[in-house]
Amino acid sequence: MTEEHSILELTVRSERGDGEAQYLLGKRYYEGDGVEQDTVRAVALISAAANSGVPDAQYTYGYFCCYGIGVPTDKVNAIQWYRKAANQGYVEAQYGLGYMCDKGEGVKINKMEAAKWYLLAADRGHPAAQCNLGILYFNGWGVRRDVVEAFRLFKLSAEQGNLDAMFNLGRMYESGEGVEPDLGEAMKWFTRAASQGDPHALFLVGLRYLHGDGVEQDRELAARMLTAASNREDPDAMITLGMMYYSGTGVPRDLSRAMDLFKGSARAWDPLAIFMMGLMYYNGEGVPRDVRKGIGLAKLSAELGCHEAMDFLNGVDGGRVD
Repeated sequence: MTEEHSILELTVRSERGDGEAQYLLGKRYYEGDGVEQDTVRAVALISAAANSGVPDAQYTYGYFCCYGIGVPTDKVNAIQWYRKAANQGYVEAQYGLGYMCDKGEGVKINKMEAAKWYLLAADRGHPAAQCNLGILYFNGWGVRRDVVEAFRLFKLSAEQGNLDAMFNLGRMYESGEGVEPDLGEAMKWFTRAASQGDPHALFLVGLRYLHGDGVEQDRELAARMLTAASNREDPDAMITLGMMYYSGTGVPRDLSRAMDLFKGSARAWDPLAIFMMGLMYYNGEGVPRDVRKGIGLAKLSAELGCHEAMDFLNGVDGGRVD
């Protein structure tokens, strides 16, 4: 049903048990479209429509169950409603069912089942399904590994604006898996993803400008892109930008800012960030000197495999640290 219907008409038809009208009216109440928003009434109407077999309503009610909107969170029940809609060919439900099988939400992880539902949605042009199916093919999860098919799916998805697919496509052009390596194409897709705010793409493009890797070196632009990625809590961007502030590379030296960035990256257990925090405490750089704390952080970093921390500890008192 695509034409507009009045609230009165939908109400009358809903009271007569018209499932399509119940769904449309429930959607209007959920969105507050022409009526006062009423989630309780919306859920009741959409539930009735779902029980009468309307696929849009089955998917929507499953979504409510999945995220606890107007009903208790119940992912097992969400799976059941997604399956009903998916079996009627409802593409968003096919993707949702694939996703839940892929991630193990409401059901045990089943990559083969995920691939089945992603494929149905991907064949109908669903960009997220195309991207996620591409990931399964790239890794050989639930399907035979096929990097050429992964590339094809990522490209279809990326051309529809899916950020993860843009990033993955850039990685494949960069590595030459599934396609001839092409750093220019890689940079194009990373830049497209970065321009739409993808944090790790912002990091990768910023890193290239920082080092002049395939582009003309521009440390000021690199700092701006790494700042944008750091503001989106990308740990790799935080440690890289932190090192820039620590050394004064491309930005004015700012030890306080460096420490904040190292702390942010350390929350994601980045070994180098943890070591840099330890080094700054040990030397009293931007923070009050605290040798014990500095050594403790360096030890943690070394345990996580940071060679810089290992070298540092070997150099402290001839390798002996109390």
